[in-house]
Amino acid sequence: MTTKAALSFAVGVVVALTYMMAPTDAACDTTKMRRYDGDLIAEGSGETMKVYLIYHGCARYVNPLTYSNLFNERCEKYTRNADLLEAISEKCRCRPLTDGAALIRGPNANLGVFLLTDGGKVLIANRAAFDAYCFNLAKIKMVPIFILTKIHTHATLKLATSI
Repeated sequence: MTTKAALSFAVGVVVALTYMMAPTDAACDTTKMRRYDGDLIAEGSGETMKVYLIYHGCARYVNPLTYSNLFNERCEKYTRNADLLEAISEKCRCRPLTDGAALIRGPNANLGVFLLTDGGKVLIANRAAFDAYCFNLAKIKMVPIFILTKIHTHATLKLATSI
């Protein structure tokens, strides 16, 4: 990574760090919703389709640019479960994923891959969780270790069945 590219990405990291975790709606039982973690919910279709990621028991809108930063282009893991759509539409919508959320890792692959969002990094527990969330390996950006270690760490992203 060139110095200019690293600096540009570092600025993006600093901007992302200004966001905080959004509180959930008190009416949403995120414990029950966690069983859907990793599901991508499609609401509508075509040009008006909105995509939500169930993340820590909360439906988080994913704008098109952020979607292309994270997910496989041909991910067909959308669910149109009517009960789940009703639950998220009425109770369990939280702040959207941070604009420009990214997949990052340090120079040493043993440190793991993280989702950079909401002012911090979220460790993706393992390859099974990475795949279950339909993340794209080609979208992972390497960041210098001194930046990675300065970013606040949120809870680990796990498979719903491993929670």
